[in-house]
Amino acid sequence: MTEEKIFTIGLRKEFLKKPKYRRAKKAVTAVKEFIMQHLKVKEVKIGPHLNLKIWERGKRNPPSKVKVKATVEEGTAYVELPEFKFEKVKPKEEKKEEKTAKEEQKKEQEKELIKELSHEEKLKEKKEHHYEPIETPNAEIKQPEKDIENKSKKGRVVGSTGKKGAKQAKP
Repeated sequence: MTEEKIFTIGLRKEFLKKPKYRRAKKAVTAVKEFIMQHLKVKEVKIGPHLNLKIWERGKRNPPSKVKVKATVEEGTAYVELPEFKFEKVKPKEEKKEEKTAKEEQKKEQEKELIKELSHEEKLKEKKEHHYEPIETPNAEIKQPEKDIENKSKKGRVVGSTGKKGAKQAKP
């Protein structure tokens, strides 16, 4: 019970409602809304070729209209360009189950090794005490404070007259 229909969807009317930098995204949503309205479905899947067709000139310049082929299967509409067949993603659950058993064994072994290593490290840390001496402030650290005070006393950046380097104000 697969219906196939061909539509020409005008996108310009929809994407002009959005700012220039969101036009291609709005064109994709316009395709989905159009198909939902005309085929009375709640879920729409857009094919990779149609998506590339909309985005090929960048996000600012989508095509003004697009000719699409839509098929309905089990309450879901699949939309693609008329020249291409919609490619469905096949689930690969069987391979994942086989890998998970092996991965679980590896993870358990790694956890055991980590526990052993961390336990050994804790014992070493208890035996060895690393005390770092507290540094006392040196004269070198205090010297920049004196320099700042001397600079502020010597001269101002802007004198009282508003001229740079002026020592005294005019009478």
